[in-house]
Amino acid sequence: MQDTIIDTQDKTQLELYIHIPFCASKCNYCDFLSFPTRTEAQEAYVEKLCQEITLAAPAVRNSYTVSTIFLGGGTPSILEPERIAQILAAIRQNYRVRPDAEISIECNPASTIAYKFRAYREAGINRLSIGLQSADNRELHTLGRIHIFEDFLKCYQNARLQGFQNINIDLMNDIPGQTTASWRKTLRNVLMLKPEHVSIYNLIVEEGTPFYEMQEAGTLRLPTEDTAAGIDAITKELTANYGYEQYEVSNYAKPGFACRHNYGYWSDVPYLGFGIGAASYLNNTRWSNIRDFRRYLSLDFEAEAANRYPNLHEQVQALSRNAQMEEFMFLGLRRTAGISALEFKQKFQVEIDSVYGPVLDRFTREGLLLHEGFRYRFSPHGMDVSNQILSEFLLD
Repeated sequence: MQDTIIDTQDKTQLELYIHIPFCASKCNYCDFLSFPTRTEAQEAYVEKLCQEITLAAPAVRNSYTVSTIFLGGGTPSILEPERIAQILAAIRQNYRVRPDAEISIECNPASTIAYKFRAYREAGINRLSIGLQSADNRELHTLGRIHIFEDFLKCYQNARLQGFQNINIDLMNDIPGQTTASWRKTLRNVLMLKPEHVSIYNLIVEEGTPFYEMQEAGTLRLPTEDTAAGIDAITKELTANYGYEQYEVSNYAKPGFACRHNYGYWSDVPYLGFGIGAASYLNNTRWSNIRDFRRYLSLDFEAEAANRYPNLHEQVQALSRNAQMEEFMFLGLRRTAGISALEFKQKFQVEIDSVYGPVLDRFTREGLLLHEGFRYRFSPHGMDVSNQILSEFLLD
């Protein structure tokens, strides 16, 4: 299997992530940086966001062209579409955006109606990611979602009527109370709509969430291991039957519709993140923006840019050579195409066997990795237990 979703040899591509932290209410599982707020605060945030976007551009404008833009959150669709257009205009005025750039926005079924989809199209957005999570209204209530399945159906229909031809639907499994029967119904109901892409994530109970408190109190009833295994089997069966190809641990797409933005994250493509809490990766260095909303609004971005962002950027980490090798393996093996020994040698100027030979040989013998030419990738069983395997690629 070859890696054809993006050109990993193209070193001029740059991805942009825009964090919109606002939402109508926090879900019971959510530990993302998001919160409800008033329209005035949203507008003030967008103004500062556009300042940050503008002042970061000179450092990358001559060396990179923007291949993808992703507006995530939170709930970006909670903003009025004029604010979305304002953000995208700031990007186009300051960066070289490729004509075929993938431009995505996350949408909540309860906050996205027809006029917003029209405005998104006019602003240049060409991909939607709709956060359904479940087609079972009882499960949606358990999760604390503010929409029901019927809201989603109306949202999806409006998106199609406005001409969107690249739509992802986010789903979640291992929800409290979920059964193999309810998951089969959810997945079938979604795949029958023929979206171009589905993302299927396992629920993770994070500290600081209502679900975590319930788990600590012993009142959170998660599916059993047997049920979870049955859910995974149904996922493989139905996605294959409906013509979807798994190209990453949690992602399935019709041919030609893999998410280029996310694929870049796993393929060593540099990216800049804007807004509170947004992460960036450039020149083998990672950093994050501050998470405090009020501090972000109070920053003087001209002074920040002139002094290399002393108050905006935190957790700045220049990756060591070993850390770069680890990330090459961790992130690359998430893809069903796996990793290329030739690309490893090109990047690090050493043979992959000299660094990881014993580990690769062991997992290949055990049937967890497949070795095909110059590529290594997880077998189906290896993909199922990938989290346990990836720790073996840590270097001392």
